[in-house]
Amino acid sequence: MSTGTRSRLAAQAAAAGYPPDLLALIAHATLPGYRDGEQLEERQVQQVTHAVEVLTQAGYRAESLAEHIADYQIRHGEDWRQRFWHRAFRLASLRYRHPGAYGLSPCETDPDRLAQHALPLAGTAGAARAA
Repeated sequence: MSTGTRSRLAAQAAAAGYPPDLLALIAHATLPGYRDGEQLEERQVQQVTHAVEVLTQAGYRAESLAEHIADYQIRHGEDWRQRFWHRAFRLASLRYRHPGAYGLSPCETDPDRLAQHALPLAGTAGAARAA
């Protein structure tokens, strides 16, 4: 098992503010056969990492994500995963295309996007012009 894969998941989860118990719920939403406490294979860890990135880009906050997932489970029965991820991908896509309106994801790592959408530091000429 690559420790880099797990480290990347840990870094993405920390950036998103997702605690370990929420990662287990995300693993359950991402991997239908997942059981709590189960050791994930590397490709499964990668899938959960991508799920964290999508959920963060979609704007799902740690405080409300479990409620969103539970709501989808109740309202959509066996189809809840498909509907939940369809909505999450749509939201993530919208927010990715409009960073000026929504801001960058806390998990954003692309240096070009980070530089392009960086906020001016307080006390700099850019901040003075914006005021």
